Amino acid sequence: MAHSVLAKAMKIKRFLRPLALAFLVAPGYLSAQGTPLRVGPRVGMLSPDPYLYEYFTNFAGDGPVEWTTGNLGRAVVMGLSVERDFGGGAVVVRGEMMGAFQGWTSVAHSIVKARDLFDPPYVETTWVDVPSTMTVLSLQALFPTRLVVGGVRPYVMAGLGGKYYDFGVPSSAPVENAALPDNGFTWGGDIGAGVTVPFMGLTWDLQGRDAMNRYWGKTQHDFLFTVGLLIALR
Repeated sequence: MAHSVLAKAMKIKRFLRPLALAFLVAPGYLSAQGTPLRVGPRVGMLSPDPYLYEYFTNFAGDGPVEWTTGNLGRAVVMGLSVERDFGGGAVVVRGEMMGAFQGWTSVAHSIVKARDLFDPPYVETTWVDVPSTMTVLSLQALFPTRLVVGGVRPYVMAGLGGKYYDFGVPSSAPVENAALPDNGFTWGGDIGAGVTVPFMGLTWDLQGRDAMNRYWGKTQHDFLFTVGLLIALR
């Protein structure tokens, strides 16, 4: 088991290393070229889609109906953003990398038990908790509105991105035929809105967005509610 955990850690490290280097090196490089940039930390909450997946082991076969569902739980997200204005501030392009920590996935395996004499059929369900983390990447186009009230400026946004899922060891041994979630990267898109707020001499960014992707053939609508601090490099 230790070898498996180490192998997963190495895969994640290889996946994230070039992205982390880009976020660390790009701001300094572009700033040196005279490109005005803003960088800053972000923190918030991930409210995932109610169902991550639903897998039927047996639906119309000779045996009893049997299936597994997976539900992601809420988790804290933290990360970093880099952005630049274009067209005199009419469009803002933002790159963002965030990680969801200390999350979990509730896996429920259900099977329909047949009628037994006078007892009616019933569904028997067994639950297993699986620790999970999610890395969210996005490239967003922000469109600030002309309306500015007290320095507060709303905006709408859309973008492209993706998610890397990583699942740990289940809390207990799953029952036979239970379908556990798989690690992997999926592409997706973002749509949402936010506001920039000047407060205490600093610029804050509050955003809510739907980070959409597909996992095991199902469209995911994971909502991210975050607040970030925007720091101008030049």
